[in-house]
Amino acid sequence: MRKLRVKQTAIAVFVTAIILLNSIAVQNISAEDTKPFFTLVARLPMYYPGGIYADYINFLKQQLERIRINVDVIVQCNPRDIVDLIAFKDFDISCFGLTGSISSTDPDFTGVYNENGSLNVWGYHTSMDWDDELGTGINEWYMKQGTLMVPANSPERIQHYWAWQKHLMENLLPLQPLFARKEYNFFWNELEGYNISDGLLQSWGKMSWDSSHSGQVSTDEIVISEPYSWSDLNPLTYVDASSVFITNFIMDPLVWHDSDMSVQPHLAESFEMLNDTHLRLTMREGIKWQLDPDGLFPNEYLDAKDVFFTFYYWSEMSNKQELFEWIDGMKIIDQYTLDIFIDGDPDTPEKEPYAPIFDSLNNKILPEHYLNQTQLVDGISPDISHTSWSTFAVNGFGTSLFELSDFQEGVETTLEVWNDCWWLNSSITDAPGLNWEQRFGDFTGGLNQLRIKIITDHEMSQVQFEAGLLDIIDFSSFPAPTDAFLLNPNFEYQSDLRKDMIFFAFNMREMRPVIGSSSPAPGDESITKGLAIRKAICYAINRVEINNVIHRGLYKIVDHPIFYKLGIWCNPDIISYDYNLEKAEEYMRIAGFDIGEPTIRISIRMDLIPIFTISILILTIFKKKKSS
Repeated sequence: MRKLRVKQTAIAVFVTAIILLNSIAVQNISAEDTKPFFTLVARLPMYYPGGIYADYINFLKQQLERIRINVDVIVQCNPRDIVDLIAFKDFDISCFGLTGSISSTDPDFTGVYNENGSLNVWGYHTSMDWDDELGTGINEWYMKQGTLMVPANSPERIQHYWAWQKHLMENLLPLQPLFARKEYNFFWNELEGYNISDGLLQSWGKMSWDSSHSGQVSTDEIVISEPYSWSDLNPLTYVDASSVFITNFIMDPLVWHDSDMSVQPHLAESFEMLNDTHLRLTMREGIKWQLDPDGLFPNEYLDAKDVFFTFYYWSEMSNKQELFEWIDGMKIIDQYTLDIFIDGDPDTPEKEPYAPIFDSLNNKILPEHYLNQTQLVDGISPDISHTSWSTFAVNGFGTSLFELSDFQEGVETTLEVWNDCWWLNSSITDAPGLNWEQRFGDFTGGLNQLRIKIITDHEMSQVQFEAGLLDIIDFSSFPAPTDAFLLNPNFEYQSDLRKDMIFFAFNMREMRPVIGSSSPAPGDESITKGLAIRKAICYAINRVEINNVIHRGLYKIVDHPIFYKLGIWCNPDIISYDYNLEKAEEYMRIAGFDIGEPTIRISIRMDLIPIFTISILILTIFKKKKSS
């Protein structure tokens, strides 16, 4: 009898299941429901180590399928990738990054987002947000006014740049920011005083070894690695990061930018704005130059001529003259005083202020006495054909803590602490307000040499670090550090955000008929169709998923169109296009593409409700009989 009841129950359950399945109408997904509305071209510059940008674009392609956008990916290996993107404009979306100078502290992105910017890859034009009262585009006005507002760090200027970012990201949307990379520095436990945010040079006077570590050769040196050899030690002509890295240890700027983005006097004892367009620089006395490689000038000291020479070349003879257009003129007042006259807008008859001067003042000061031995026929311009220029390119020297000791091509560079450096002269560094020991240390740690090995393969650098042949190893980019490093008890590590950002760039030009369309959006005529599509794309991108899969969640997801590392300059209320498929579909509808309801819809047929009820009653009866 018990078996019979079990059999009857099973039959009843089976019958009920059949009825339930027949009562549920599952809408099949038709080909029309999944057919792309349109196809976008993603053109990819292929210059990032590991091909990581291709991975980002692959995720983009998959994620945009959810809102029925097809993406055709074109990978190009032309060394003029970015130039070609701007010149030929044959793309809808691209992926690349921007990296700022390690010493840059200003939010001015002129050259990137303005109409005539050399990196205006998105094709911004003032017609996109024209304002009759302003007589220009709103974005263009914000950027121009930002450079004219002094003092540079005023609350009014900060608020101005917050408003600019809000306008750019809500009303134009030329990009979807993805990540700011994190750099990880690992070092042996025995090393004291290192700070990744300050950097190796500013940490040097605080560093020491409390004991030697396994594999270490000497405790009076630090050994690191670089992937490439330097090629040119003249800041006027170098183009590679390795050359910049070496010269940072050899040469000094007028002002120093601390890790908190504050601007501090350095070679300049003071910098004073006599008025909005008149800057007075006063140089420190007693700062000696390292001996030149020809041994011609054994006792030369920094003076106003060196500063005049440096900025004259940058503003009149370099290939970066546009960065120094704000210099309207210079005048040497005395041996240690130089006046710079400012005009932030040379196209107008009035002299305009210019706020971002401190990035320019952070350039390395050059030895006028060595590089200006002969002049051109005008009697002013330096003769760069003089042998001193070619000699300086491979034997650079300056006023900073280190001097070039040895260089073996493709093997290593050795820098030694220069004992006559003003950094070690307390009669100079004890100057009021400099806070030298707090910022740079007391240099009593016994370190006197920095060796930079040239190791092109990052995995080989890891092997040498683990063997104790390197003291510090830098994970600045892909690949991220592994658990073998993160969990190793012999190592300590610090992380910091890099001053960069990776992003998807949108081509807003009208020649791109979909993503750049300037026609009113059918669902909301207050915005353009192109803007609606760009917003849909941004909401469809799952940055958390990309970060977790590619970077193990180690990168910082960012929302600002400037470097997150710029801190106070980043609008705290910036719009965040976090992954939201419903919003993505909403903006697709606003753009005029009826994406429809969710692809699978489940509904119960109302006419079968009585049968469904009867089946439930049958199950209940069987249950009662069984219990009795």
